[in-house]
Amino acid sequence: MSPSFVFDPPSDEEIEHSEHEEEEEEESVGEPESGSESESEGEGGEVEEGHKEARVPKKKKKKTQSPWDFAKYTESVAEEHARRSTTSVDEKISKALKQRSTPLVAELDHSSESEPDEQEDYRPEEEDEEEGNDGDIKSFFAPSGGTSFHADSFLQLNLSRPLLRACEALGYSKPTPIQAACIPLALSGRDICGSAITGSGKTAAFALPTLERLLFRPKRMRAIRVLILTPTRELAVQVHSMIEKLAQFTDIRCCLVVGGLSTKVQEAALRTMPDIVVATPGRMIDHLRNAMSVDLDDLAVLILDEADRLLELGFSAEIQELVRLCPKKRQTMLFSATMTEEVDELIKLSLSKPLRLSADPSTKRPATLTEEVVRIRRMREVNQEAVLLAMCSKTFTSKVIIFSGTKQAAHRLKIIFGLAGLKAAELHGNLTQAQRLEALEQFRKQQVDFLVATDVAARGLDIIGVQTVINFACPRDLTSYVHRVGRTARAGREGYAVTFVTDNDRSLLKAIAKRAGSKLKSRIVAEQSIHKWSHIIEQMEDQISEVLHEEREERVLRKAEMEATKAENMIAHREEIFSRPKRTWFVTEKEKKLAAKASKASMDKCKSSGKEVISAEQAEDLRMKEKRKREREKHLPRKKRRKLEAAREMLEEEEDDKQVETKGGNKKEKGGMSLVDLAYRRAKAVKAVKKALDSGKIVEKNKKKSNNNSRKTPSRTEEMRELFQTDMKDKKSKRRGVGGGKKSKSSFKSKSRYKRK
Repeated sequence: MSPSFVFDPPSDEEIEHSEHEEEEEEESVGEPESGSESESEGEGGEVEEGHKEARVPKKKKKKTQSPWDFAKYTESVAEEHARRSTTSVDEKISKALKQRSTPLVAELDHSSESEPDEQEDYRPEEEDEEEGNDGDIKSFFAPSGGTSFHADSFLQLNLSRPLLRACEALGYSKPTPIQAACIPLALSGRDICGSAITGSGKTAAFALPTLERLLFRPKRMRAIRVLILTPTRELAVQVHSMIEKLAQFTDIRCCLVVGGLSTKVQEAALRTMPDIVVATPGRMIDHLRNAMSVDLDDLAVLILDEADRLLELGFSAEIQELVRLCPKKRQTMLFSATMTEEVDELIKLSLSKPLRLSADPSTKRPATLTEEVVRIRRMREVNQEAVLLAMCSKTFTSKVIIFSGTKQAAHRLKIIFGLAGLKAAELHGNLTQAQRLEALEQFRKQQVDFLVATDVAARGLDIIGVQTVINFACPRDLTSYVHRVGRTARAGREGYAVTFVTDNDRSLLKAIAKRAGSKLKSRIVAEQSIHKWSHIIEQMEDQISEVLHEEREERVLRKAEMEATKAENMIAHREEIFSRPKRTWFVTEKEKKLAAKASKASMDKCKSSGKEVISAEQAEDLRMKEKRKREREKHLPRKKRRKLEAAREMLEEEEDDKQVETKGGNKKEKGGMSLVDLAYRRAKAVKAVKKALDSGKIVEKNKKKSNNNSRKTPSRTEEMRELFQTDMKDKKSKRRGVGGGKKSKSSFKSKSRYKRK
């Protein structure tokens, strides 16, 4: 990789903007924010030259296309709300603002405005350097010596004319280092594990060689030849949009298979056998198991985007199942900004001597990124929302992504921003797919200034023009921090990353300081603005609770309506519903729970003792053993199967009893016991006493005591035994009196009936 490499088009969508927006961008470049004046002045000359070079050919062309379009994939949110007879959060917020009796003090005083946020260099604490063993990794990966990370144009990469024309239409003139290294090797069919800094064009790095290979496919035989897997739906939509734009001058067809969209539409598209399928793992497995005539028998290329996330515990079982369904003779490519080094996980994907391409061996940090830390002390953790609003109202006012820890926290921040008069959209798992894609589209078109999101938006999303990323909730590790921060400072543009760090996040702060080096800044927010915003949030609390209460009521009504319509459909179309085949999954519910319990136990034990008792692989092996055992049991005779089922049920009941006893103490004994259980326990106790007496473990004194006790209070079983013995004696004496002790000749002689078991 050449050190003097400069991204030629500063962004993919910049050329789509109007001239008025370009003038505003030039003014913003001319007046940098506080804390990065020296850095922006030093690099400004190169960036401005790049801008001029990019704009000269733009005047000749009419318009350059944008690769991203999220709006075309679903219906509009307004149509969805009308269909479901619900209202949006923005409508509820505007209603709450109209009903507000006393106006809030939304504008800060001149004294607080004049008091700026302070910035100082962060001083990291001393820490020990860690050393890693790379012997196994080097032996697994094939040597990638001689790989070139530099190319002057896409013509040098041996791409066909339709793809070069598409690159030109999208404004791509010069390949990035990862593209220059990856495209020639991928065209030769090699397995690749590629990593590069965020925003360096990894999607085009695997899309272009794949499309080039598909241009020479046998066109008479239709088949799914390429499968691209992503961890999130939004990333899948983005990759699909990008591939469609790159393949616009070819006859290659691409299909999107993700959750949240219509299964019937996706099933119909898969039956037409598209060349490329972009999917999330769960929905793809669902179609492969339950859709007719959908298979991966002719698959030639498997691509995992954000591979390290897909190989984690949450996705590992699904990825293993998909790899099992793929043919062994295929090309496999893995891409991520933080590529995993775990060899065992990669071996499971049956890679054959993959090449390890790292386009940024020296650093994983973009040079144009300014990283800052806001320390939240224990006394000020309550005012964290006030600190955020103080920064967003004064310093970072537009093109900001705010990452929260939970879905509920993200939704609350959206309501607070709306009540404070700041335009914000939310993106998390509690929204429908239409709402999620519309939030991205609004933020992309700059209809809103802030995007409040969970880690759903942390990976892969390429939203051009993001100036600032604020980690409102501290990420769990350095990997997720790298991906979150990577939403800004993409393709050579400047960006800010601000992280709120509490006293519990010191270890992560050390890792961030080690990664950023001397460029890490510490930001101190003005006290007066924090107090002002905390007072405003206190006044908002009633309105926030009103909006949340209204949403809860709407949700309950919606659920009741759904249940009613479900009941009507069951009555009207009962025969049709029951005639449909039941949808299946590759893992049963019990196996899911077993794997989840095993992984949870291993995680807990790792946290407590620091030693692994059960790994993710062992949990996976247990699950597979259980599955094979169940398949063997299906072929057993009926009697044996019933015995096994009865034994399994007994074990499950005993485990449930133990759990109830541990949770609720002796609640079961207080509530009473059935007669059958009591008799079973007493009979068991009598047997145990007899065995102990025979073996001589119990002394005679204990025997006498037990006899005396039994005489005093005889058990139910002993009473029944005595009654039975007396009854049998009476019957014997009667037989002897009648028969005279001899059997008659006409009596039944054969005893074979009683000998049989």
